Formats: sequence, C-alpha cells, structure tokens
Amino acid sequence: MRYLVLDVGGSSIKHALADERYHLTAPGRVPAARFTTHAEFIDVIGALYDAAAPVDGIAISTAGELDPATGYMFTGGAHLFNAGTNIVAAVQARCGGVPVAAENDANCALLAEVYDGVLVGRRNAVALVLGTGVGGAVMINGRIYHGSHFFSGNASLSRVDLRHPTEGPFAMFNGVGALLADYANRVDAPRVEVDGPLFFARLADGDSDAEAALEAYCERLGAFIFNWHVLLDVEAFAVGGGISAQPQVVETLRRHVTAIFDSALFQVPRPEVHACRHGNDANLLGALHHFLTSRN
Repeated sequence: MRYLVLDVGGSSIKHALADERYHLTAPGRVPAARFTTHAEFIDVIGALYDAAAPVDGIAISTAGELDPATGYMFTGGAHLFNAGTNIVAAVQARCGGVPVAAENDANCALLAEVYDGVLVGRRNAVALVLGTGVGGAVMINGRIYHGSHFFSGNASLSRVDLRHPTEGPFAMFNGVGALLADYANRVDAPRVEVDGPLFFARLADGDSDAEAALEAYCERLGAFIFNWHVLLDVEAFAVGGGISAQPQVVETLRRHVTAIFDSALFQVPRPEVHACRHGNDANLLGALHHFLTSRN
C-alpha cells in the first residue's frame, strides 16, 4: 500500500510518500507562496497527487481547527481562505475520489508520539508544539480530545497575564518569535537580524544573554505546563517544534517545571516532560496514523 502524506503549515506544504509500516520516502516541500486562495491550495494538492498516483489514500495534517470526521474546516490557521471549506471533500473531488483523511497538525504530532514515540503506553497526555505560536493537543483516556467545538488544545490563544487579560495571547508571549525578540532586546540588535540558528549558536557559545532569554522563555512555558497539568492531571507532556531538538531547551524547561511544582502549596503529582522523538516528520507520521486508524 502507498499513501501520499501532507503537512500543511503556515510557510509550506511538506509532502512524502509512505507505506503501512510508516516508512517515508520522496520528501518535498511546496512554498505557501504558490497558493493564496482555497482553489489554488487544492490545485497544489492535486498536482502532488498527480505526480504520486496511483496511491491508496491521502493523509493530511493541517493548521487550523477542523472536524476530522467530516473534514469541515472551522478555521484555516495561517491560511484564512480555508475557513468554512471542507478539505476532505475538496481534495477527494480533485483527486478522483481517492480516500482522504485530515486532522489538526498539533493532534497529528501527538498521534505520532503515541504510535511510536515518547507517549507510547500513555493514556492521558499533552503535546505542545513550539513555533510561531504554541500548538496544543490533548489526549484523554487514550483518545484525542477535540472538545465541544473542535477547539481543544488552543494553547496559543490562552491568556496568561491575568492582570491585563486583553493585552495578548500566549503565542505573543511564548512563541519562538518572543524568545528571539527577548534576545534581540538584550543585545540591542534589530529583531530581523536574530533568527533561530544565530540564537542557538550564541547559546552554544555560552552567551549569557542567550542563556537569560532561554531561562525566561522556559520559566513561562513551565508555568503554562503547571497550569495545564493541574487542570488535566496527565501523565506526560511531549514538547515538539523545531527548537525542541535543541537538548538545552528541554533540559532548561524540565528544571523550571520542577521548580514550579516544588513551589506548590501542597504536593501535586508530577508529569514527565519529554522532547518529541519524531521532529519534523511528526505531523506526516501522525497524519498517516490518523488515516490508517480512522478507517478501521
């Protein structure tokens, strides 16, 4: 069996071929600049299908909130033109009726770790994906919790400054951009000159300003994990996104999580905190897992 797997992100569509053993081949990427409307978006997916055909199905991980049972998109994430459309029906119509399944990207990251990662055997867990925002996914009793309106896990929209609750969501305070902006401010550099590779190179060199920025970032994220845990009481948090591949990020985060739990008024059961195993392939693998299990 052969499947086309897609990861629709804000900057591109990642794609690959996969088999039922979750082996990925022929990876590629289509820049988001190639599509600015829903019709162009579907045309790009159709072209990927044409190049890959024949396939036995198309598995999609996508930004935005959707009903995975129907494919209806409530929002489009970074691709606002997808809001109010049905991604499954549209792709099937363009691709000759081939089976299609779609799920939110953070949920796919969690599913990849549940299938073959740091969440194997867990029944209750949270995945946090650190990027432009902070993606979230929740698993309760072994199943993705979508919520009453398919908006569960919206970590980016959480309000964390309770003294000024209208001044900005968590994505503004703790997306990766906030980490880089903090460092830029500390070294009095233009924000546009500070990217991830530069920051982590400075961090590896022992730059005290980079270390301070990471400490502040992880302290905020640690408090966020504490809040989610005392509400949900899960076994583990899996932290993904590009920066989670840097060992110092999760090491620093664990230290701050420990300190916050130590400061609790009474003893609180503590979750494990892990870096996601599958890195940049997590959404592709999770999309395939959703496709294969949703059709059983």
